Amino acid sequence: MNSLLKLQHVRLAVLSGLLAPLGFAQTTASEDVVKLDAFTVTGSNLSRALEEASVPVSTFAPVDIDAIGASTIGDVISALPFSQNVGFNDTATGPNDARGDVATINLRNLGTGRTLVLLNGRRMSAHGVTPGTPPIQFVNLNSIPVAAVASIDILRDGASAIYGSDAIGGVMNTRLRRDFEGIELKVRGEWGDPAPNTYSVDLSGGFASEDGRTHLGVFLSYYEREHLDSADREYSAHADKRPLVDEPFASNSRFNRGSSSGPHGRFTAQDDNGNPVGVPGFTPTSGSTRGRFHVDPDTGELTRSTGPSAFYDFQEDDWLLPDTERVSLFTTIDHEISEVMSLFAELSYYTADSNGLTATTPISSGTDGVVIPKTNYYNPVGTRFYGPGTANPTGTPRDVLIRNYRPVDIGPRSYLTELESYRGVIGLRGRIASGWDWETAVLHMKGKTYQENHNYMSQSLLEAQLALDTPNAFNPFGGPYVNSPEQYENFVIDIWDRGTGTITGWDGKISGDMVELPAGPMATVMGVEVREESMKQRNDPYGLADDVIAQSEQIDIDASRRMFGFYSEALLPIVGESNRVTGIHSMDLRLAARYEDYEDFDALKPAAALSWRVAEGLMIRASYNEGFRAPGVSELFQPQRARRNNGLIDDARTGEEDAEGTVSKRVVTGGNPDLEAEESQSYNIGFVLDIPKVEGLSLSMDFFQIDSTDRIDNPDAQDELDLDAELWAASGGSNPRVIREAQTASDVAAGIPGRLIEIQGTYYNLDSRKIKGVDAALIWLMPETSIGRFTLKAEGTYTSELEDIDRDGNVSNPIRQGGNPRTKGLISLSWRKDAWSAYLSGQYVSDYENSSSYDTTDANGDVQKLLVDAQWIANASMGYRFSADSALAGTSVRVGVNNLFDEDPPLYMGSSDGFDSSYHSAKGRTIFVQLSHKF
Repeated sequence: MNSLLKLQHVRLAVLSGLLAPLGFAQTTASEDVVKLDAFTVTGSNLSRALEEASVPVSTFAPVDIDAIGASTIGDVISALPFSQNVGFNDTATGPNDARGDVATINLRNLGTGRTLVLLNGRRMSAHGVTPGTPPIQFVNLNSIPVAAVASIDILRDGASAIYGSDAIGGVMNTRLRRDFEGIELKVRGEWGDPAPNTYSVDLSGGFASEDGRTHLGVFLSYYEREHLDSADREYSAHADKRPLVDEPFASNSRFNRGSSSGPHGRFTAQDDNGNPVGVPGFTPTSGSTRGRFHVDPDTGELTRSTGPSAFYDFQEDDWLLPDTERVSLFTTIDHEISEVMSLFAELSYYTADSNGLTATTPISSGTDGVVIPKTNYYNPVGTRFYGPGTANPTGTPRDVLIRNYRPVDIGPRSYLTELESYRGVIGLRGRIASGWDWETAVLHMKGKTYQENHNYMSQSLLEAQLALDTPNAFNPFGGPYVNSPEQYENFVIDIWDRGTGTITGWDGKISGDMVELPAGPMATVMGVEVREESMKQRNDPYGLADDVIAQSEQIDIDASRRMFGFYSEALLPIVGESNRVTGIHSMDLRLAARYEDYEDFDALKPAAALSWRVAEGLMIRASYNEGFRAPGVSELFQPQRARRNNGLIDDARTGEEDAEGTVSKRVVTGGNPDLEAEESQSYNIGFVLDIPKVEGLSLSMDFFQIDSTDRIDNPDAQDELDLDAELWAASGGSNPRVIREAQTASDVAAGIPGRLIEIQGTYYNLDSRKIKGVDAALIWLMPETSIGRFTLKAEGTYTSELEDIDRDGNVSNPIRQGGNPRTKGLISLSWRKDAWSAYLSGQYVSDYENSSSYDTTDANGDVQKLLVDAQWIANASMGYRFSADSALAGTSVRVGVNNLFDEDPPLYMGSSDGFDSSYHSAKGRTIFVQLSHKF
C-alpha cells in the first residue's frame, strides 16, 4: 500500500469537501427559530438546567488545552491528574504493542479498557488490534483532532447505570464544536533540539444557511511528527544504565540492560537426543557448562565456556518515537426541520501512518530453539570438522543449539502502521406538546489497523539455510557482518497483520417532568439502546504457523456480540426554593438504573447521587454506583495459542533436567466463552465551596473508593506449576490446568508426575483491585484589573490506597512500586489584557520506586532503593490578536515553550529506553509558533 499516495488523495478529497459548502451564507441563526440543543451533560442523561453537579466532572475547554500547550488529545490525557499508567501510547513500539499513532486513557489506574470513551455522548469503536494478554480493546483518542473540540468532560466516577459497560473508572466525553461560524486557518510548528519536530495545519469552517435553520461545521486537520532516535536522549542512548546512576547502583550488574543475544553468538553442542554434550578440546565436557562455547566479542575467536552476558547494546538501532503523519476530517450538521424537531448528523474520517525502527531480531534458545545441524558448512563441531576423513576422524559430529545470537547482518527491523477509521451518526431530536424532549440516533463506526513488519526471520527457512553443507549456508559462528545477502535473503521475511473493530447501534430517549413535588418537578429520562460490536483480525501465514523468530504464534479472530439495554434516571428535588430551611438551601436526589442483556450474560446496575446545598455557596455531594465491564469479544472468543516461556520451574519434578527454568515450557492462552463480567462498586463524597468574600474563587474536594472485582486475567504460569506441585506432594493430586504426559516407569520409581506438556492459561475472572484517594481542585476567576484578568486553575489526585487481591486472597500493595505514583497534579495560570494573552502551566508526578529487582546493598549492608524521582514539567506561551482595524485583522499569533526547563524524564529501569512512558515523555523542550487567521 502506498501510504504517501493515499494521504495525498485524502488531502485533496477533504479539502474539496471543505470548500464545497462555501455557498452557505456566514450568518447567525435567526432569533425566532427554536434551538433544540442536545439536552444532556456528562454523567447524566438529564437536562443541564436540572443537573445539580451531584457527580464529579472536570471539563477542559480549548483555553485549558492551550494553557498546557497540547497539540493532540494524547497530550491532554497525559496531563490529566486522574489518568494514570497509560501503557498504550505512541512510545510503546514493541512487536506486541499497539504501535503507531495511538493514545489511550486509564482513569483511576483500573486499566486501559475500563474507562468509557464517548464522542458527543455516544460510543466509538475499538482499535483494530488488541495488544496484551489478555487482549485489551480500547479506543484510539488520537483519531479526534484538537481543532474540532469544544470541550473534554471527564466524569471521575463510575457510571454503568448511566452508560452501561466499561464505565468502571469513569467516562471521557469529547464534545465537538457545533456553533462555530466563519472560516479559520491555524498553522503550528514545534521544534525540539534535537527532535522531534512537529507540524500541523487545521482548517475549520462553520456555515449557516440564510434562514438560519441549517448549520454545517467542517474541521480538517493535518499533523506530522518526525521520529525521535534513542541516541538523541542520554537516558535511552545505551542499554547499560550504570553510567547514569551513582553508587551503590553503579556496581549492580542488573543496571546493565544489554542483551546476551548479540552478533557474537553463544552456543551449546548437543547429542542426537537434544541433550548438551561435551566436545573434548573444544567445549567443557562436564558440569552445568557442558557443551557450551561462544564467539569472543573482543577477539572474534570461538572460545569454550558460556561467554559474556548483557554485552550487546541494542538501543543503538532503536527509535523512541515513530514518525507519524495524520489526516482527520470531522463534519457536523444541524438542521431545524420545524420549531419542535431538528436533525443532526456527524461524519468523520481519520487516517494515520507511522514508521518505526527497532533492533535486529534476537534468537534465543528459550523462545525459538533453533538448532544448527551437524551438516552446516560452518558448524565447528559438524561433519566438516569431525568424523571420518576430517582433522578429527575419531570425533563425533554434533548439532549445535543457538543459545543467544543476533544476526545484525540482515539489519534492524522496521515497521509501518496504517490506521483508518470512519464514523457516522444521524438522528432526530425534538419536543412534544407536553414539554417532553426526545432524541434518537443511529451510529456506525469502523476502525482499521494494518501493520507491515520488515526484516523478520522465518524459523523454517532459517533452519533450511542452516542445513546447507555448502559455503552458501548461513554462518552464525563468524561474528558480525560475515554473511552475504545470498546467505540470508532466503529466510528474511516481511510479515503483516490487520484488524478491524466495528460498532453499530441505535438509541432513543425521552426526558421531561413527570410529577410535581413540593420542592419542584421530578425530572425523568428513559432510554433504550441496541448495539453490535465486532472484532476481526487477520495475520500472515508465517505468524499463523508460529514460524517467526522471537514472536509468539499469531491467531485470527472473527467475533461479534449484540447488546440490548434500557435505562431510567430521575432527579427528585427534596428541598427547593419553596420549602428550604436553614442549613438546607436545596437538596436533590438522583436515582438511576440500567439493564443490559448480552448474548452470554446480563447485568442490572443501580446508582444514586445526593446533592445538598448547605448554603448558596456550599454544596456537599455523595454518590454510589455499581459498574461492570463486559468481556471483550477477543477475551471471549480468541482461539487458543501457545508460547514457550523461559524461567518456569517445575517443582513437582525437581531434579529432572526438564524441570529447570533454563528449559522453556509451553504455555497456552486464549479466550474463554464462559467469562463473566467484571464488577465494581464505587463511592464518592465531596464538596464544592465558593470562598466567601473572594470573588470567583471556588474549591472542591472529592473522596473516592472503587472496588473492582472479577477482573479478567490469565493465571500466572509459575503459580499454576506451584499449585500442581503442592497437590502432588499432598496426595498425588494435580492441577487440571497443568497437562502432563503419562508417568514412565522411572517417574513412578522416583515418585514424580509425568513430563510437562503444557500449562493452560485461559482467561478467567481472577483478581480484584481496590483504590482509594481524593481529588482536589481550585478555580479562581479573578476580577478584571488595570493589568488584565488572571485565572488560576489547579487540580490534583492523591491515591491513599491501592490493593490487588488474587484469587487466593493474597493482598499486595503496588502503590509507588514499579509505577503507581501517589500524586498527579495540573496547575495553570492564564492572563488576558486587551489583545494580549499568556499561559503558564505545570504538570506534576510524584516519585515511586523502581522494581525491587534493582534494590542494591550498600557498603554498610543497607538495602537502597532507586527512586523514579518526582517531576514538574512547566509550559509557557504568549499570544497576540491583531485588532480589527489593522492590516492583519483576524490574525492571531502564539509563541510558547513546552517543557520550559528541558527536564529529562526520571530514570526508570523497567524499560531499556530508560523512562516510564506511562507517566513521562521523551519529547524534551520544544518551542512552538502558532498562527491563526479567521476569515
